[in-house]
Amino acid sequence: MADFDADVIVVGSGALGSLVAYEAAKAGRSVIILEAGPEIPDWKVTENWRTLPERYNWNAPFGDVPHAPNSQTPGYLVLDNAPMKNFPGTLRVAGGTSRHWTASAWRPLPEDMKLKTSYGVGRDWALDYHELEPFITEAEYLMGVNGVDIEDQSGGHQHGYPPRSKPFPLPPEAKPYMLQRMQMRLAAKGYRVLHASSSRSSQPWNGRPGCVGNNMCQPNCPINAKYSGLMTLRMAQEAGAKLRTDAVVDKIEKGTDGKITALSYLSPKGQRTRLTARQFVIAGHGFETPKLLLLNDLANSSDQVGRNLMIHPGTGFTFYADEPLWQGRGQFISGAILERRNQADRDRVAAMHYDVINIIWTDQFATELLTKEKLIGDDFESALRDRLSRFVQIQTMTEDLARPDNRITLNRGWKDAIGLPGLNLHYRLDDYSRATQANAIDDYANFLEALGGTPASPPTDWTGQDHVMGTVIMGHDPKDSVVDADLRTHDHPNLSLVTTGVFPASGSVNPTLAGMALAIRAGRRIAAEV
Repeated sequence: MADFDADVIVVGSGALGSLVAYEAAKAGRSVIILEAGPEIPDWKVTENWRTLPERYNWNAPFGDVPHAPNSQTPGYLVLDNAPMKNFPGTLRVAGGTSRHWTASAWRPLPEDMKLKTSYGVGRDWALDYHELEPFITEAEYLMGVNGVDIEDQSGGHQHGYPPRSKPFPLPPEAKPYMLQRMQMRLAAKGYRVLHASSSRSSQPWNGRPGCVGNNMCQPNCPINAKYSGLMTLRMAQEAGAKLRTDAVVDKIEKGTDGKITALSYLSPKGQRTRLTARQFVIAGHGFETPKLLLLNDLANSSDQVGRNLMIHPGTGFTFYADEPLWQGRGQFISGAILERRNQADRDRVAAMHYDVINIIWTDQFATELLTKEKLIGDDFESALRDRLSRFVQIQTMTEDLARPDNRITLNRGWKDAIGLPGLNLHYRLDDYSRATQANAIDDYANFLEALGGTPASPPTDWTGQDHVMGTVIMGHDPKDSVVDADLRTHDHPNLSLVTTGVFPASGSVNPTLAGMALAIRAGRRIAAEV
């Protein structure tokens, strides 16, 4: 140990990086976690959100840090992403981007992980579902995921699919009234509105209280019923890992044998610190991990670093039902429609599912009624109650394929406060994902008819989720991938990349749970190799 500053250095303190650090630290290894952003307590995020005039920029309550810009920092991301309306929102803060996630905790399907084998399109993961399943279960129990064991989450009619080795740790949350009514009325059209598995504690779990429906899952649960990476970071620290915040890693050194020998980071004032370790882990999200590799020309003998960008494109639809449903009571997302998740035509049409959004839009409706319709007094109050009570919002989450031409590159024409470059993002929606829209339009029409609805607006333009995958892609062959099944880089035996950026196929559900399973698996392997 005297020859090294730590056994393991982890760059990034989000849910995945903190899990690796926790696994190594509890095994008795010395661990340093480096986080580019600051440490911001939950109470401050909640108070910032309460006083912000703009309520739907989930990054805003965490502040804009000049030395650690995020996806909303002006100029940091140069987008070439037609026809996308926006792009994923990412944070650089202690606890990572999971600080503002919705807490949706879906398992991948076995078919998601063997897309090429199952349907002849895209790429396969370098391991299969049954290899990852025990670690998925561990991640569910760590987070306190709630769900319904007997539901078929593939959209089919099997009993409890995908397969589980243990039941959900917690029962499902109480159904909001809106979800109950939608289940009843959409059933006539053949749709099942299922419970959306989440890491909000439906009952007290590991010191967290049960969810009481504050409807603030984004950006921050005010009572900590929702899991976030900050909780695993605290576990890692309690196990002995040391956290250094405001530490922007920009340089990584390698020896003649390809092993990483050291890295260094800058403070907000530009002071440099160099550290050595036996094992190195880069656990930034799918933008920052490849950025750091590109800055240092590492792990890129395949020329795949930064390529294969996937972001779960989707569209949305809003309408007014013919009865009060009162969206906004309960959890942010509690229901989903999964019939399109794993259909037989997946060789031609991407997987897709629908989220039933359950968020309160009072400020937007009030602004429209006051400024456009000039309503005041009783007329204003009556119109506002009517719109809020009958409003329904549904959005799709669509699979996209790993395409090398969808990528991020360094933008050296833009510099942050300590002189590091920004990013260029190039993304084009392919025909495989676009093919879902015919089904979506049919489904939207059926939803509208079943609920006696009146459209509030046409289906939205394509938009991206806060999910970044593929940019340091996993595979068996070093010629067309960056990491192997163990998340070890092909080029550097003591450098691992623990990020959803390793996903070679996106499926159509949130990637966090599968990413955490990979992190547990990689953390134990790294601890054993030290």
